[in-house]
Amino acid sequence: MLRAIVFTLVDCGFVPRCALERSDASEIRIQKIYQTIEQCQFGIHDISRTQLDKKSKLPRFNMPLELGIFLGAKFIGAGSQREKACLVFDQDPKRYQMYLSDVAGQDISWHSNEPREVVRRVRDWVADMSDKNTPTSAFIWDHYTTFLGELRHTTFKLKQRPNELTYSDLLRHIQTFTAAYAEELVLGTSEEPISNPTPIDIKRSIRSIKPSDSNRTSYVILSKGASGYTYLQAVRETEGQWGLEYQDGHIDEHYQAAVMLETEEVVARFLLYAEADESWKSEVDWVSIEIE
Repeated sequence: MLRAIVFTLVDCGFVPRCALERSDASEIRIQKIYQTIEQCQFGIHDISRTQLDKKSKLPRFNMPLELGIFLGAKFIGAGSQREKACLVFDQDPKRYQMYLSDVAGQDISWHSNEPREVVRRVRDWVADMSDKNTPTSAFIWDHYTTFLGELRHTTFKLKQRPNELTYSDLLRHIQTFTAAYAEELVLGTSEEPISNPTPIDIKRSIRSIKPSDSNRTSYVILSKGASGYTYLQAVRETEGQWGLEYQDGHIDEHYQAAVMLETEEVVARFLLYAEADESWKSEVDWVSIEIE
């Protein structure tokens, strides 16, 4: 959930702050939290983690405490502190009333423990709070899943493991990915790749490709991401018949359609892929293939 929130904020052009961003034993943790809250106009608080600790049989209340500090800064502080705004999450609607009734009456949101839901709600909230144009949640989710796919590849090169990343490691990977993110349509011809292709670009390009001959390879690739390891690819084998493949961020995640597809079906799936509509995979059996 934290990864999804941090990624959404960066993808929307914000700089996420967190007490985990630096580790200095000479600093008192609560002082770092005070300073971070003081410096930020916006805050996101997830108070849903009320599970009992296995050893102590008691819940952890750090997040409700930090929400209280933020609200205190907003309503008791002076100057710019009065302009603070926050998004508060719980797991389910109105669940918080059973353990934190003092915030009853406030507009508490919920995420159902679903990363995609938290992406949607964070995106919509920051869009309301900001004058910036931001991608809608379907595209941010598409960017996020692409990032997760490529994270395995990028961490391997740096001798890291994705599940061992610190908050600062994670933030650097997200910032690097979003800064380098690109979408490109590559044709198996001498033509230049098309950056950020429009639906018209995609339709024209696929329909213009003829079956391969000795001088021309008949393929089209729509790539997404920062590393070139995430893409949808189609190869025209015969008149009107195409082979379709895709890769999800790593060569171990490469799949091929079990059947050949007609030209217009390939066009339709490429358009859905470009529009971050996951139904492009539907109604086709996919077979994992090994890429060397």
